Amino acid sequence: MSQAKQGECILDPFCGSGTTNVVAVLNGYNTLGLDVNPMSACITAAKTAHYSSEDIAQARFWLKKLRTYEKRAENAGFEDVRKYFQPQRFDELLRIRSFLDGLEDCRAKTILFVAYIAIIIDCSERKRDGNGLKTHASKVGDAMSFFEEKAELIISDLEKLRAPEEAAGLGLHASAYDLHDVFLNHCPQTKVGAIIFSPPYANSFDYFESYKLELVMGGFVESLAGIGELRRRAVRSFVGGVSRSQPSAGCGAYVDLIAKEIEIAIPSKERETGRRDVRTRRVPDMLKGYFSDMREVLRQCSLCLEAGKRTYIVVDQSAYVGKIVPTDLLLAYFGEQEGFRVGRIIECRGARTSTQQFNKYPYLKDTLRESIVELIKE
Repeated sequence: MSQAKQGECILDPFCGSGTTNVVAVLNGYNTLGLDVNPMSACITAAKTAHYSSEDIAQARFWLKKLRTYEKRAENAGFEDVRKYFQPQRFDELLRIRSFLDGLEDCRAKTILFVAYIAIIIDCSERKRDGNGLKTHASKVGDAMSFFEEKAELIISDLEKLRAPEEAAGLGLHASAYDLHDVFLNHCPQTKVGAIIFSPPYANSFDYFESYKLELVMGGFVESLAGIGELRRRAVRSFVGGVSRSQPSAGCGAYVDLIAKEIEIAIPSKERETGRRDVRTRRVPDMLKGYFSDMREVLRQCSLCLEAGKRTYIVVDQSAYVGKIVPTDLLLAYFGEQEGFRVGRIIECRGARTSTQQFNKYPYLKDTLRESIVELIKE
């Protein structure tokens, strides 16, 4: 939070589960988190809200009433995810959802709703595994008891961690491409103290695929088909990302060179494996889209900041057919094109890629890194 002052706002245009925003409010800063994943925005809003003793007491009262609740939610919208659950746990989740739907909208309900979202993947026969979900037997015996434990854990945390009343937090379902307008609309009397974020990495992972069960069971989309609209608003960090209108500056000659190196290396890999690698063939276009999108995000950050204020980006490097994509260096370069000067690039730890790449290209083990890029507004 260097250079940020109390009363200023900490922005995170890729807020995820709200870690940056929670730390901000606990330290007395105002904060705004954006995410194209509505579940992430919902969780961030819940985690940064102020809860009174009455809110907590109400949540515990409703939690006790749930045990005697017999109804269950209708299956509309949920049938296409039923196959990911054992029947009993699926029915228990529907019963919890029906109970929550019957409560009045308030902060106590928000606490219980977040607990419900938090148990969905554990109650399924899947686990998150890289680019999606992998079959994995659930260890949850009784979903209702598991929900009660999760809710009580959240409530206990809220009792222990109280943010200063003057610090306000907000989580919004919005795109990082609209960061400046969203900030002006929702925080018109506030200055930005710093922008801190970790964008989707250029690793071809479709993060919506990993969270599709929560998106459907939480009612954020009507069905699995509805996730497509969310993908269209996301940074193109995965193959299959939908093309957006390119910012006028494009992605730059450096990205074109890296994309070309990958294109040249693909036929050699295909000769070794004896099959056409359709996925890797789509990577060069993905990288061009990713860095074009990220340059627009950096432009939005620049619009939000006054001179001397900082943006911090936590990002991973990646590699395809042994060719390194130096994401931190490229984002630093694009930051310079959008009104920043580069402060520091701090190596946090080594980054990972596939076991196959590590085995074939051992130099990647000592080269790939996760970094923090510090950009200072000129």
